[in-house]
Amino acid sequence: MTERPANEGRSLRDRLLAGDTTASNDVVAVYLDDLADWLEGRYPQEHPNDCSTAAADAILTFIRRPEVYDPERLTLKSYLRMSANGDMKNLLRSERRHGKRRVNLELAEPTVEKQLRDEEADPARILERRSDEEEAEERLRSLIPDWLATGLTPEEVQMLGLMRIKERRTTVYAAALGISHLPFKEQQKRVKQTKDRLNKRTERMGGQDD
Repeated sequence: MTERPANEGRSLRDRLLAGDTTASNDVVAVYLDDLADWLEGRYPQEHPNDCSTAAADAILTFIRRPEVYDPERLTLKSYLRMSANGDMKNLLRSERRHGKRRVNLELAEPTVEKQLRDEEADPARILERRSDEEEAEERLRSLIPDWLATGLTPEEVQMLGLMRIKERRTTVYAAALGISHLPFKEQQKRVKQTKDRLNKRTERMGGQDD
């Protein structure tokens, strides 16, 4: 993660405590991607989606409980790394406990069959990591600034949230759009069209994030 000014963590914490409505967006913009990248480097054998989920959980915990962070003891970068590392370990323990990591079986499967199983096994896997679907949607929505979410449907906002945490699977996006019933080729087409439109919207409106 890129080095940040020493007083940035204190400033962000104070803004959150003061109820600054733009502070959470700034925390996400500054720290989320770098934190996910740091976890990917620390856990290279794990799926990048797990790293993104743990990073998002750490960010959201800080946003919801900024008073827990003590800037006198740690920089915000170090605090978020410590929090995300703990979330990552908890996530991996939970997945293993529920039998979601069938490593031996996957290694024995032909590559094409494995890819099909990955795509079809559970389109909403990333949402299952939350306690329920409503909480998952709330967390994804919190990653999108209000200026960008205005005028979008709930499905499009959820798509943007998935894009922000670097979700890669077509079936997860299809589930967010409510088109899982369509043939996979059609899902790919619809998802790509929506992502392209949202990317163009983000680029066009990017100046409003200043």
